[in-house]
Amino acid sequence: MRFWDGKRPQIWAHRGASMHAPENTLSAFRLALEMGADCLELDITPSADGAPMVIHDPNLERTTNGAGDVRQLSAAEIQRYDAGVKFGAKFAGERIPTLNEVFEAFGNRTRYNIDMKTFYPEDRPIVRTVLALIEEYRLMPNVIISSFSLDTLRWFTEESRRIRLGVLISQYTPHMLLEDGRRWQVRYEALHPEHTLVDPEAMRRARQQRKKMVVWTVNDAERKRELAQLGVDAIITDDPVR
Repeated sequence: MRFWDGKRPQIWAHRGASMHAPENTLSAFRLALEMGADCLELDITPSADGAPMVIHDPNLERTTNGAGDVRQLSAAEIQRYDAGVKFGAKFAGERIPTLNEVFEAFGNRTRYNIDMKTFYPEDRPIVRTVLALIEEYRLMPNVIISSFSLDTLRWFTEESRRIRLGVLISQYTPHMLLEDGRRWQVRYEALHPEHTLVDPEAMRRARQQRKKMVVWTVNDAERKRELAQLGVDAIITDDPVR
């Protein structure tokens, strides 16, 4: 599978089809693919025993019936809790998956945008774990790693010359779209800005630097059309229906 296949734009399912199913669960990812998503966007936070857990928040309270800091709990402890019932009774029993479980379930049927929620020096070992899993499942052509943390992206840069990287940019760091990214010391190929930051000038600069443009998180149909007309390469959305 070619990662960038010339479609404009690809549709990337934000934490799966998270408008319709509990985010970052196998149900949400399965539904996203049924809806035609080109890529699954998912988040990784390390557990206390070093497992790459597919969860956005640093704690369990918002998305599960449990409580506690993900980094202070083992994978087994985290998976005792229900990650579906808060979204709806029909999803009761859904668990927070590990990255292994996502790869096992979907393999090379799709692309993956792995958003690393790693910000601390002690998080660095998870980089090798994630890379080892990507290699084990032979998914290097299917994966892009993204993060708000330039340190995390530097760790991946140092560990692998093959891994694809994207720099996440929020509404709080708009200046990053104006910077010369070479100073970041990251071997990245895509910019992932919050969609309100993207206009013709931002697109011009990205193309001048030969970078792909991936925007998040866009649920309004008219805005999706506007961004497609601007020529973005991918749109991250909670509602991946085409």
